[in-house]
Amino acid sequence: MPASVVDNIERPEVEGKTIMDPMPGEKYVEYSKDGADGDRKSKVDSGLDIERKPGHGNRIYLAKVQHPAPAHNLAVGDRLVALNDKKIEDYPNLDAIRDEFATKNVVRMVVDPTMLR
Repeated sequence: MPASVVDNIERPEVEGKTIMDPMPGEKYVEYSKDGADGDRKSKVDSGLDIERKPGHGNRIYLAKVQHPAPAHNLAVGDRLVALNDKKIEDYPNLDAIRDEFATKNVVRMVVDPTMLR
């Protein structure tokens, strides 16, 4: 089977660890809300919502995972670690994170799957 064009794209060499590199036990998830490439703005629903659980400090958890979010990679209760090249702690509030979900077409995140599946 011939290699596709996507298989032949070389990843750029990145020195050091970035925010979007998952730690052990975490995973990187990326998807496009409308199936198109690019980081353009899109008002399509991301299928995700978040919450802060009482007694868990400033940790942010997924409260809703529906289409177009990849339910096979994400689950309600997963802890959100980073979103679109930014640590979750760097967002001022939950509304800023929801706005990022709502406006960006490509959603890139690092999650800690805290729930048993």
